Amino acid sequence: MIKFTLLFQSLLNRWLSCLLIILTLSFSISLFFTVSRIQESVRSSFQNTVSGVDSVVAARGGNLQILLNSVFLIGEPNSTIRWSTYKDITDNNKMNWAVPISLGDSHKGYRVIGTTNNYFKEIKYSSGKNIEFLSGNSFNDVFDVVLGSAVANKLKYNLGTEIIITHGLSNVGEVHTFHSDKENHDDHAKHEEHDDHSEHADEGHEGHDHENLGFKVTGILKPTGTPIDNAVYLSLAGIEAMHSGWIGNQKVVDLSIEQILQSELKPKTISAIFVSLKNRTQVFQFQRDVLNYKKEAISSVMPGITLSRLWALTGNVDKAFKIITFFIIIIALLGMIAMTIAGLNGRRREMAILRSVGASPTNIVSLLLVESIIISLISCVIGYILMIVIFSIGKDYLQNNYGIFINSFSIKNYDLQMIISIICAALIATIVPAIQIYKNTLRDGLNVKS
Repeated sequence: MIKFTLLFQSLLNRWLSCLLIILTLSFSISLFFTVSRIQESVRSSFQNTVSGVDSVVAARGGNLQILLNSVFLIGEPNSTIRWSTYKDITDNNKMNWAVPISLGDSHKGYRVIGTTNNYFKEIKYSSGKNIEFLSGNSFNDVFDVVLGSAVANKLKYNLGTEIIITHGLSNVGEVHTFHSDKENHDDHAKHEEHDDHSEHADEGHEGHDHENLGFKVTGILKPTGTPIDNAVYLSLAGIEAMHSGWIGNQKVVDLSIEQILQSELKPKTISAIFVSLKNRTQVFQFQRDVLNYKKEAISSVMPGITLSRLWALTGNVDKAFKIITFFIIIIALLGMIAMTIAGLNGRRREMAILRSVGASPTNIVSLLLVESIIISLISCVIGYILMIVIFSIGKDYLQNNYGIFINSFSIKNYDLQMIISIICAALIATIVPAIQIYKNTLRDGLNVKS
């Protein structure tokens, strides 16, 4: 049997080389565990970008296109659906809740989403987390605006900031601005009282002498790490208000704010509907009902299934990351072999002394293998602790900026399998130097030439 004291003294005698091997393996193993955890969390966050939504109803089109447009705000809306269709869809006893959205406008490159206050109450992300307000509140007025956290941070907007909305998704589109009959009257009075044009210009809204930007920030959302952060939210009434006087993509009538507010701001069309059913087992029946809807060609997309298919398309990226981290561990193990072999000549006298006191070649080889097990086991423990430290420090950063939620640091079956595999690989890596030591101990005596 190998005594623990002998084992400890042997490792202590080579503390520097052992420390270097442990550090190399630890960082490699920590990298592997970190990448694996991030991959799991990214997949979970990706598939739970919208949580609790059983179906997305939109104009007839490809499932992936509908999902990318309505959930990830990528691409242009394929078409719109009538408001009467939304009323028909929601008039269903299977329905738990339904949230309409309207797309097609932008603000400085960020998508504008027209919706209702139920969006902030019902839509969830990352396995059921609620959308919360960092400051302010949801829509109380036609021209109220709610900003995603990324929009507010990057554009330095605060509550009360007036913003403009651009028609279409391009920055060069026509800007939606409004004038007020009262302002026109006041401006005319100011012209009579002030002859200095420069003084009058200073009193305007950033150069808009007779126009009001209209939309005012009343709420800013907390970070979610999802496309929710990169959007500007208006009420459906606000969307309808800024398109008053428009036909198609052209503004044909210039209406004042007072005229707009006096009209019925009822939406005529919307882009999509987020639907939650009372019983999720009825989702396939709901899909058939939507496809059989006679008044308009519409589709029903199940986000979970479509996201899984989309993730499958990017699965090779996952495999590439795992292969890279696996090779990093292999390189670390090769370094362990190289350092062990390089130290063989230095240990020949140690082995000869052990042989002189009765240790057999098998005992000496066993000593080397047990050292390898201890080094690899210590490396795995330190690597796992490093992974926990990394995520403890960067958890909030990953969550707020990338939407990566690390749920727990508990050891999983996959982790245990990986640790056992690393220990076995370390043992295999030690076989070559162990065989060399075995041969040396058979022929070496006390007088060893080094």
